[in-house]
Amino acid sequence: MKKVVVTGINGLIGQYISEPLKELGFEVYGIGTRNIETDKLYYIKLNINNTTQLENKFKEIKPEYLIHLAWDTKQGYLDSDSNFDLLASSINMLKYFKENGGKRVIYTGTCFEYKFKDSKIKEYDELNPTTIYAKCKNYLREISELYCSKYNIDFCWARVFYTYGENENPNRLFPYIIELLKNDKKVSINHSQLKKDYMFAGDVAKSIALITNSNFHGSINICLGKALSLKELAFMIAKKMNKEYLIELKEFETNEPSIIIGDNSKLINEIGFKKYSNINDILDQLILEYTK
Repeated sequence: MKKVVVTGINGLIGQYISEPLKELGFEVYGIGTRNIETDKLYYIKLNINNTTQLENKFKEIKPEYLIHLAWDTKQGYLDSDSNFDLLASSINMLKYFKENGGKRVIYTGTCFEYKFKDSKIKEYDELNPTTIYAKCKNYLREISELYCSKYNIDFCWARVFYTYGENENPNRLFPYIIELLKNDKKVSINHSQLKKDYMFAGDVAKSIALITNSNFHGSINICLGKALSLKELAFMIAKKMNKEYLIELKEFETNEPSIIIGDNSKLINEIGFKKYSNINDILDQLILEYTK
């Protein structure tokens, strides 16, 4: 059986990835920092910044595949010092992977590496990372590509756009709106005109599993290829909860791009990922989950 190590297994994307990987014939070793019990995979409680423990685990498991999802995305992460720690540990992890017979690696990047424009962003478009987070991610891609090329390791850089799902940080858009509406509080959307490309985290996980099982290498966008405005998203949620009257829309000026949308042609045509979840169905699930 094909052994794969997945970091960030308890995260927004990681929570959905073990099943699609197992369906593709992988033996899943998930790394996370929480105390959990599961029979769905081999769970390893470990902070990847602890390089000694990390190295020992790679010596023990000797995985052929590596999916690196873990990163610090707590509030303020765009310019947090934690990005430097994770950059270093991500590079070290690649070394441990190589030293123990690793063959194929998928690291996750971000749409914030790109120079934004008013049309769909393609993988070969200009890059312009402007935050510490995006700079660290982009540098990680550059050094990892070079390292993997030198040691004959298949390398894929999966640039994830916006995503949503269960167990999100409560400060993020979807749980924020649902929580306020649940408590009959007004929801202020300050930049309601902005449009963003949101993909369900379960679909992100499935697409990464397919990429892992493919021969694809290089950079690839993980996105829906469609954008919704924050206004549209807020009203979709509010309508389902019969609380449209609590939505307060504002269109303040901002330095953020008016639209962020990715081109998903590679994901569809080269990976064969075509079955996107319906956002209305996922919103029903999330509302049920967050209003328990």
